[in-house]
Amino acid sequence: MSKLSLEKKRKLIQILTVVGLVLTVTGSVFIASSPYFKEGGGFGELLKSMGIFGPLLFLLLQISQTIYPIIPGGLHNVIGDVIYGHFGGFLLNCTGMVIGSCINFFLGKRFGSSFIKAFLSDKQYDHYIAKMNDGPGFRRLLKIGFVAPIFPDDIFCMITGMSNITFKEFVKMVLLYRPASLFFFTFLSSEIIQWLFRTFLQKG
Repeated sequence: MSKLSLEKKRKLIQILTVVGLVLTVTGSVFIASSPYFKEGGGFGELLKSMGIFGPLLFLLLQISQTIYPIIPGGLHNVIGDVIYGHFGGFLLNCTGMVIGSCINFFLGKRFGSSFIKAFLSDKQYDHYIAKMNDGPGFRRLLKIGFVAPIFPDDIFCMITGMSNITFKEFVKMVLLYRPASLFFFTFLSSEIIQWLFRTFLQKG
């Protein structure tokens, strides 16, 4: 079987991203409106009935979402927040995020540009690599990206694996900058989704 060309890989990822965006919108409406996903609801009870395997399953899903977020917008984080509460959801989300970020770092280090280019256009790749070669400038940009979700964190972690930043330094930055941002934006997203439902959908 012949390997997929770079363009075919990019096209596949673009399709998955569009599908993920559609799932995010429909999923947000469904989760906000369904008591099944509330804390103590049916889905949470199902996970609890699985014992330790429930949180482990959720953690594995969170790791996969961090490696490449097929479902964008932090919907998976919101699900954890709703089902496990602010503290429990944050703990699982944060653990999965840290592990996934480390995996992305090693994916970038191991497979390099041939792997990362599947997720970016040539122009985007050249732009980020130029930032990486900036040294201190890239470190500042990485910290900003970890605090504010304005850059593709998964791609940044992969590119960092190609830089001269050590794994130890990378982990320190992840632990220092990402948890607070994760908690804030997950809480904010959860509140916005529920407010939208109460304001526009529950009126009918």
